[in-house]
Amino acid sequence: MQAQHTATTRHLHQLLGSLHGRLCGGFVADLRSRLTGGHVVEVAHAVVFAAVAEAVALTDSDIDLLIATLAGHGEDTAMAETIKRAGRARPPLSGSTPSARALVRSLG
Repeated sequence: MQAQHTATTRHLHQLLGSLHGRLCGGFVADLRSRLTGGHVVEVAHAVVFAAVAEAVALTDSDIDLLIATLAGHGEDTAMAETIKRAGRARPPLSGSTPSARALVRSLG
């Protein structure tokens, strides 16, 4: 379980890196700090809310990671699932990693 948590944290850090410049830099820095403090669920919720409020497109892998993280902690995933159903996902960047997809599959 610890390895999964570490991988989730690493992938959330990567997601936050991809949001730099698309969301307020201070907000992203605060989320990175919260994530370093172990607040995985809080960060996942904040990213989902920010994506909705700021109309920031996420990749399907990003959304799947957020859904798996929230579901894995018994949290509501309805808003993240709505983003996916609404077709607001963007194509993955060239650096999209298969390990992120593998992590999501292992959590689901």
